[in-house]
Amino acid sequence: MSPARKTPAAEPAEAPVIQLKGVNKFFGTFQALRNIDLQVKKGERIVICGPSGSGKSTLIRCLNRLEVAQEGEIYLFGQRLGQDAAAARPLLAQLGMVFQQFNLFPHLTVMENCTLAPIWVQALPQAEAEARAMSFCAACALATRRRNIRRNCREGSSSGWR
Repeated sequence: MSPARKTPAAEPAEAPVIQLKGVNKFFGTFQALRNIDLQVKKGERIVICGPSGSGKSTLIRCLNRLEVAQEGEIYLFGQRLGQDAAAARPLLAQLGMVFQQFNLFPHLTVMENCTLAPIWVQALPQAEAEARAMSFCAACALATRRRNIRRNCREGSSSGWR
């Protein structure tokens, strides 16, 4: 009789970073989100695309608690987002989003716009936030414009950067 082999225990599956289960969102009688199920794993990057009015921004706003879904469950980092907005803040501080329109503060420089959230939301020291922002500006060819202020800039045009 040969000895029995021990198979290594399977490691528990890591909870998705984002998980939606049966999410529904209404604006009056209009249903913006219909039974949305979604899982995003750690390290995964996704794009949400669709025609105008299909619910893309509403979905992202529900994830960030800017809107509240009437039905379904939303989990961030394995924890369910409940009604307590204060309890959700530490989870939401780790979540990033990009909308189709960049809404920079027109009275701040590029660098100030880039460092505002890391300093205020994540309590990052200013020098560290600026170093991080500078690397992002360099990657986007904005390093030379980091001290510029955005005023009257049309989307898709760099002519408004001063």
